[in-house]
Amino acid sequence: MKIVMDSDCLIKLTKAGAKEVVVLAMKVYIPDLVKKETVDEAKERDYQDAMTIEENINKKALHVVKHQRKGFLHVPAAKGEMEAVALYSEGGYDAIASDDRRFLRKLEVAQIPYLTPTSCIIYLYKSGTIGKSEVLGLLEGLRPFISGEEYRIAAFYLEEKI
Repeated sequence: MKIVMDSDCLIKLTKAGAKEVVVLAMKVYIPDLVKKETVDEAKERDYQDAMTIEENINKKALHVVKHQRKGFLHVPAAKGEMEAVALYSEGGYDAIASDDRRFLRKLEVAQIPYLTPTSCIIYLYKSGTIGKSEVLGLLEGLRPFISGEEYRIAAFYLEEKI
């Protein structure tokens, strides 16, 4: 799976300890502005996540891409999110990954497929990349950053109650 990821999703997966396995299992691309937000500006604020994200970029596990800025779908959103849509619009990507509810509603209206940090982790399980116990551990790491409802739905899904 080839996805465009925004800052919110990238940071939450990093904090949850799930980013490493996600970027190994999926081809994850971020626009320049997302790199600026999650690495350059975050390093100025001494956020540890910035170093981890930068390591993935340097190892080519996370790909920074400049989009062409022409003929892209217009979805009103924050700058990094608009860049994610512009990059996705260039074609060749399966979805946009975000955890911003307002942005996800806009993607839904524009009929752009999307993933959340939780669905990225569930994808790892469904694709056979990781086992149930590991995905439950990653989900637990993500728990402080997602809604209780989203956590319960994912846990029920993993228990095959859905």
